[in-house]
Amino acid sequence: MMETLYIIGTIIVGFGVVFKLLIDLGHKIEDGLIELDEKLAMAIKSVVEKIPGIGESEPINPIQMAIGQLIANMNQQQQNPAMKVIQRDEKGLFVKED
Repeated sequence: MMETLYIIGTIIVGFGVVFKLLIDLGHKIEDGLIELDEKLAMAIKSVVEKIPGIGESEPINPIQMAIGQLIANMNQQQQNPAMKVIQRDEKGLFVKED
């Protein structure tokens, strides 16, 4: 009976240690991903700054912005056409409109 309790206790402690190791590993992976993200952001920033024309961009012209909004509104109106209901007679045939 005592040996069984020792075995069960050892298994429980073993699972506890494995669980703790998995949690620590998860934290290390998360920290590594954050560090990798920061390094990647700095590398991309330095590359963009070195490319001529991309680092400095001029502001959007207000007239171009207005034209863009006009085109977007026109496109949106074309996508939602007005529905027209066509009447039918008792036989289910379409009725001519006068």
